[in-house]
Amino acid sequence: MPHTISRRKQAQKVNGIADAKHSDEDADSRQSSAQVANASSADKADSHPGQPSVLTMTCITIALMTTSILAGFMVSLGPQYMEPLYGNVLPRVKFMRGLVVSLVVGGLMAMGCWWHVLVSATGRNTSLKADTKTGRALATAIDIAALLMAAAPPLSAYVMSWSGYMGPIWGPTLTHCTLTFPVFVLLGFTLAISAARIFFSHASVLSQAAMLFTFVSAAALPAAFALQQPSFQRSCTGLLSMSAFAALGSLVIKLLTVYQEQTGSTSVARASKPRFLPTLLVILVALASLLGDNRCSVDGVIKANGNYTMLSREESVTGWVITSDEHERDIRLLRSGHSIIGGHWRSTKESIFGVFYYADAVRMIRGAPKTDERALQIGLGVGISARSLHNQGVKVDVVEIDPAVHRAAERFFDLPRDLNTVYLQDARQYIETAPTALYNYIVHDVFTGGSVPASLFSKEAIAHVRRIMLPSGVLAMNYVGVPNDKRVMEHIVATLRTSFKHVRCFGEFEAKNYYTFKRDKERQMNSMVNMMFFASNERIEFRIPQPSQKSKSNASIRDAMLTSMLGNEVMLDHLSSDVRPLTDSWNPLTQWQVGTAIDHWHTMRKLFSEEYWLEY
Repeated sequence: MPHTISRRKQAQKVNGIADAKHSDEDADSRQSSAQVANASSADKADSHPGQPSVLTMTCITIALMTTSILAGFMVSLGPQYMEPLYGNVLPRVKFMRGLVVSLVVGGLMAMGCWWHVLVSATGRNTSLKADTKTGRALATAIDIAALLMAAAPPLSAYVMSWSGYMGPIWGPTLTHCTLTFPVFVLLGFTLAISAARIFFSHASVLSQAAMLFTFVSAAALPAAFALQQPSFQRSCTGLLSMSAFAALGSLVIKLLTVYQEQTGSTSVARASKPRFLPTLLVILVALASLLGDNRCSVDGVIKANGNYTMLSREESVTGWVITSDEHERDIRLLRSGHSIIGGHWRSTKESIFGVFYYADAVRMIRGAPKTDERALQIGLGVGISARSLHNQGVKVDVVEIDPAVHRAAERFFDLPRDLNTVYLQDARQYIETAPTALYNYIVHDVFTGGSVPASLFSKEAIAHVRRIMLPSGVLAMNYVGVPNDKRVMEHIVATLRTSFKHVRCFGEFEAKNYYTFKRDKERQMNSMVNMMFFASNERIEFRIPQPSQKSKSNASIRDAMLTSMLGNEVMLDHLSSDVRPLTDSWNPLTQWQVGTAIDHWHTMRKLFSEEYWLEY
């Protein structure tokens, strides 16, 4: 019995030890499971990038500021660069639509790039990996933008050499694809990938709000600054300057990214080193463009080419101002951008555009004074009207925005150097500040590049013109358009009638002979015509001297134009008087002139060869 009790106690002791051992093993197992779970949870948390570092936010800010400034400047610089070949309207026809598409394409590219960042930024240091990959993506995008802008002059020149085949609509659009739109693709890329890095993190709401403010400021403020700056006086130099600026911004981002890699983790430090080759490539391409493209060279004469000899060439505030001789027709031309703003026959020095002589009719209105007369010419051209009035004893003031135009008119087109006063400034500024009741006559001629500046065709501008004229003064306003374009004609006439009681209009119509004149005029009423509006508060009744039958055969172009002017009247009676006048706040004249700009482009290509337009 005692042995039985002893064996039972030993068995209970063994069982207790075994139970204790199993209990310890269960505890260890639970502890191990908890550690595994905690490790798994930690890995899962580490698999998503955390808040961007200060260096990464600095890189994002630099990238956004750089691309926003580039985009802001290219909004004006892109169309300006194409103006000599397409005018100032056609490069903007599909421009905004192309910008939107470019931004969307850039955003889609950034989504693909960000997916690659998330896939590759796994394991340890996911935030650091995401930061450095984002920095390298931003630097690469800006390098591409800089390289494209450095190569834009020769590349766009090649595309524009096919302008005659592409036409006035697709030509500018396809040229933008090599010049402007790539910059906006990269802007969309930068915006999207920067936003993804900022908001795809575990930062607090307050931190994300602060980063959002930085994000918006870095993108919007530089763009607004760039949009407020005046256009580059040298468009090619502007492109190359912007490419250098972009390359510098990319270089700073690379240096910050490499520094972050080297100080963040030894495992990431081996990933990359600063890449200076793209920056060097941008410099080399920019130098090649500067030395190899005529548009990037200093002002000067390009070698004579075939039928044309260039006499002067200068890029100024209104674009390229070029004086050339055409040998076949023996004429001298003054070109500003894609517009012939004047010219004369070399043998007689008479204007190749007869409508400019219509302005002389301001002195042939019944009751017009013949002594102590004073006139203002708004928009000089080659100075045909100013010279003609000056030769008749009228004191002539000129206001011209482009000094290069004035220099060319004096040097090559015999503009008198003893005019009363020449104001080299914006015409709208001048008429707003000039003294009241100063002029007997004002000649208003500002058509260029296929359109007119809306600021000089508004109710407010015409009111200032009326204010600086004497009560019996006469306005002669040149306009190039379609006489049967009822919408445009009605609004121009309605605008003139807000300040003047009487308005008449005359066109420069061409007729094969006397018998076909009426038919030819009716046909030209639906095409682009040079017109001259006359406006006054006194009745406009012309008393134009008629040449004798004997002198008709030897009549000058001026006399011929004035003699035929009354038969070229464009009747305005059928136009509605209940039309809203054009104002500074509502002036769709430029949009309405797209058709005129297209007609102007085709007309210029018919009058002058493609060879002439490509050499500037």
